Amino acid sequence: MGILRTDGQAALNSLLKTARETLHHYRDATELVDAAIAEIFRDISRQRREFVLRLEDAVRETGSLPAVPDPDKEAGEMLIHHVAAMIKDDYAPDAFQQRIDGEQELLEQVVEAKNTEIGSSALLQDFEQHIVDTITLLKSAHEVRPTQDD
Repeated sequence: MGILRTDGQAALNSLLKTARETLHHYRDATELVDAAIAEIFRDISRQRREFVLRLEDAVRETGSLPAVPDPDKEAGEMLIHHVAAMIKDDYAPDAFQQRIDGEQELLEQVVEAKNTEIGSSALLQDFEQHIVDTITLLKSAHEVRPTQDD
């Protein structure tokens, strides 16, 4: 295992790190929303966990070690979310938007990874479809969600 990473190794590791971050944020967000939304987030996190495991294996297969998110950065972000949730009457719109933004960042990283030597990977194709489906689900759930006034 060398110190220098190929573009594909770097892209795959970056994708793994961001996928792990999104997984952690989905799990954390279940504490900030109502039970119905929490269940949606739990379902997504279960699926995401499978992709994280597959990405870890793919990174190892390239001869690299899997990257991990910065725990201090994640803890700080989550703290901000928890404080905002305590202040707001309805934190769900923020939680949905944060998760959609995270998915869009992840999608960008999949596209970047597909532009490297590992681009034709079935894993990347599957993960891209999962992310697109997740964005669609989040947007749909957010749009049909009743407001506080209903």
